[in-house]
Order: sequence, then C-alpha cells, then structure tokens
Amino acid sequence: QELAARENVPLEQIISLAVAQAVGVWSNESYIAMRAKGASREKFLDALKEVPDVEPPDYDRLPEGYKSGG
Repeated sequence: QELAARENVPLEQIISLAVAQAVGVWSNESYIAMRAKGASREKFLDALKEVPDVEPPDYDRLPEGYKSGG
C-alpha cells in the first residue's frame, strides 16, 4: 500500500506488475532449465571452436584497470 501511495498508482496495479514479473522470471528459469538438459560440455567446446581467435575491437574491450569481482 505504501509503494502504491508513493508511486500514485492503484494497489491492484502494483500487485499485477509484481505477479507478471514473478511469472516472467519463473517462465524464463523453466526455459533455461529445459534448454540446459540438452547441453553438454562437448557441444559447448565444439561451439567454441567456431569463435575466431582474434582480439576484440576497441569498443568491445574492458576498461583500463578493470578488476573482476570474483
């Protein structure tokens, strides 16, 4: 109710948006899981063989000094 009041929209609209978002996430997770069942390391490595071994263009490089979070 607080969010609806703050955003000046009906509570039903907030609920509807939340449900739609949740269903979208569940549907996407199900789709990814379904696709993953047909995956294999061998297929992945075969696909990687198709990727050219070249340096990326300047616009597609990580910024200078970038450090991975992991």
